[in-house]
Amino acid sequence: MPELHEKIRAIRMMKGIKQSELAELLGMKQQSFSKIENGKTAITCEMAEKIAKHFGFLGRLEMTQFYEAHILRLTVSRV
Repeated sequence: MPELHEKIRAIRMMKGIKQSELAELLGMKQQSFSKIENGKTAITCEMAEKIAKHFGFLGRLEMTQFYEAHILRLTVSRV
């Protein structure tokens, strides 16, 4: 199962949002957000909730469910 940072990257890309755009909405530098997406910086629960809300989800759980239902399923069906 992919890690949270991998799910965030996949959803961001699926929604067509640039790292710099999301970083600005979160009040951080693009480089800092890149480190989160690459797993070099741990994601706090608070940050995961903020990211999920900027993606239009109620929270991290709904974001994870979306990933599993729409992105992970597409990946598995291609194999």
